[in-house]
Amino acid sequence: MKSQAKYHIALLLLRFSVCLLYIISAVCYSQTKTSTADVIADNIQTLTKNHNLDNVYIQTSKNIYETQEDLWFKAYVLDSQSFIPSLRSKILFVQLIEDQTDKVAWEEKYEIENGFVSGHLYLDDSLKPGSYTLAVYSSASFYKGIKSFNSAARINILKSINDKPRSQSKASQKDTDLNFTLFPEGGNMVSGIQNKIAFKALDSKGLPVDVSGKLYENNIAVLDFKSVHVGMGSFLFEPKSNSKYHIELSNKTSYPLPQIFNRGTVLHLLSNDNNFAVFNVQNSGSAIKENVFLRVQSRGIVYSVAIGVLEDKLTIRIPLKELPQGIAEVTLFNENIEPIAERLIYVNQQKKLNIEALLDKSEYKKREKASLKIKVTDENNQPVIANLGVSVVDQLYINKSDSRTIMSHYYLSSQLNSKVYDPGYYFNKDNTNKDSALDLLLLTQGWRRYIWNENNLKEHNILFKTILSDSISGNLGLENPNKKNSEAIPKIVMVFTSDPLKGQDIFTANPNGTFSITPNHLKMGEGENLFIKPMTADKPKHVIAIKDNSFDIINSSRKEIAGNYPVDKLVKENFDDISKTLMRLDHLQKLDEVVIGDKKKKVFRNKYLGTLDSLSRLNSGNSDFVCLEGGPSRPILNCFMNNHHEGKTRAPKNGEKVVVLLGKNREILGTDYPHQNYYGTSEIIYKNPDQDLTEEQLLKKFNLKMIKGYYGKREFYEAVYDQVTINDPFPDYRNTLFWKSDVITNEKGEAVVDFYCSDIDTIFLGQIEAVNAGGLLGMGNFKLKVAAKEN
Repeated sequence: MKSQAKYHIALLLLRFSVCLLYIISAVCYSQTKTSTADVIADNIQTLTKNHNLDNVYIQTSKNIYETQEDLWFKAYVLDSQSFIPSLRSKILFVQLIEDQTDKVAWEEKYEIENGFVSGHLYLDDSLKPGSYTLAVYSSASFYKGIKSFNSAARINILKSINDKPRSQSKASQKDTDLNFTLFPEGGNMVSGIQNKIAFKALDSKGLPVDVSGKLYENNIAVLDFKSVHVGMGSFLFEPKSNSKYHIELSNKTSYPLPQIFNRGTVLHLLSNDNNFAVFNVQNSGSAIKENVFLRVQSRGIVYSVAIGVLEDKLTIRIPLKELPQGIAEVTLFNENIEPIAERLIYVNQQKKLNIEALLDKSEYKKREKASLKIKVTDENNQPVIANLGVSVVDQLYINKSDSRTIMSHYYLSSQLNSKVYDPGYYFNKDNTNKDSALDLLLLTQGWRRYIWNENNLKEHNILFKTILSDSISGNLGLENPNKKNSEAIPKIVMVFTSDPLKGQDIFTANPNGTFSITPNHLKMGEGENLFIKPMTADKPKHVIAIKDNSFDIINSSRKEIAGNYPVDKLVKENFDDISKTLMRLDHLQKLDEVVIGDKKKKVFRNKYLGTLDSLSRLNSGNSDFVCLEGGPSRPILNCFMNNHHEGKTRAPKNGEKVVVLLGKNREILGTDYPHQNYYGTSEIIYKNPDQDLTEEQLLKKFNLKMIKGYYGKREFYEAVYDQVTINDPFPDYRNTLFWKSDVITNEKGEAVVDFYCSDIDTIFLGQIEAVNAGGLLGMGNFKLKVAAKEN
């Protein structure tokens, strides 16, 4: 229903936008033209009206961790078109993947609550130091047909922060391999018309390379050019079809220009502001008037189709008021509804959540209370109720080369089938050239990389198939399928946990025995295990089969999907400051590692499994005994019972050495062997078959199946100091002062959070990311200083 609503809203907007065209030449709005405009709009909106998918972003408390720490995260599960919190998916599948080996180190399921997940995981000391990817999947965001995968966070795990590299290594060795590519604006170079040509230079690792060079016409240099932003740049020139062109870079490498067409149409962006995007359309080699249509769509929703008559030149002004922030695709069609020029533009950067973070002091003492006031407004400076994730972390634990943010993820990286270098640059208000740099980025991507491009949508609809489910399949059937049951027995299933206060669910399976473990069941088992038991008669025996293969599906599928994580920017950190911080941390007093050992092998027991284990021992049918006739050091297992043994028997002890009586074929005789014959003895270590059962053996014995519920929730530890505890001699070396994934602003757009500083005197970085119910996104940053000496 939501997709249908978006579809009809877009068509309504189209009716108003289709006539909002300002052109130099006269325009005729005939019924035929309007019908053609409707067809052009419908072509793409038909492809997206059932596009009920989600886009997931994961925010972590920091991105550098030490082992034996908790990793805190927040997942935003938003509608892929509107960026409104989604209610489609119920389960978030989370994996921690070691990048070097691509092996999964950890995986669990989390509950999605109204489009959000507040989670944590413990980084065990057994984890190898290195780079890891925290990847998240849902049934509506990970599917067959997806071209690239973005829902992940890159983290570094260290044994100690002292192991953090103190030198910059990425740029230490110059890469001589160069990939230089040219991109004509609109798609084609046309003779006799001034064309804008964008270019991009990358090394073999995909990192940008600044270049300079010359354009040659018939081996004569006609213009100089150079990159202006991370290996990208552009130049204007008017090609001639009868001339030969090539480019020579300063390193003497030469590159040909793309094909020059004698006839064609060029689409050029003249200006782009908060109100209008103005385009120049120019034709070459034709004196015939032609009807043209300029369509503007963003995320599969068409916002306007401009209609004009093109003879030589045409200026078209497109209203942008109704478009959301983000990438928009502009496509020029001829009257046969054939695309003749296309390009991507970025619109409405002002449509966002503006976040102001104000601390009550400029500098704090150790263990002092800090108060942070947050104010959220929209582009009209109106207060907004928003859902925020807030962290305050020691700057040493932030990887500054990873500029990924909620805004760069949703507005940029996840919208393109390519990796973007330093995507956060384009959303940093301190970068005065960000708008022109962003336009260059889109010019060098090409419209075919836009995931909402019409061709990509057609391919998506052909390949799309759901592969993850928000339920787990089960089946209740006969243990021996060959045994036929003459009576129809109700196939009843019980689902429960070890905690009786959580209740239980008893239901009837389908006639064929199939049933589902639902998200409600997983919620019941949150933080522990779920048990599933058949409630049928003992004979004929029924058993349960559970098919929980979600992570197997993920593991096999993700290997076929291109990872689309942004390319880290090259940064120059102040390693002198880092070294000072590390020297300070070298004095950190940590408890020596304590290893508790036991000679006996311990078997993990769930509380309920422990009860079953006790019942198993109590109800054991084992009749073994030993005779002590040969003395306490030579117990005889299952000896002859006669009057000589009265009072000289006991139960055997698990693990003790016993004498066994052997049969004719050297088999060990039990309590039921013939009393008159045995053929020798031997010594063995006794093991009770009903003791130390594994989980699998216990579950089978009691006819149970066990699966994990949702991963358990945990509260972030917040230190609180008063007049007494502030003098506690035990050091406080918390590197994360505050983490809260569900800060909600009030009707005034305000929220206040309080926290206490630790004993670490350094700069802490505050990071805020947010979304509201209308799909607006925002982010904010602040710094907090803890003084080395008291004020």
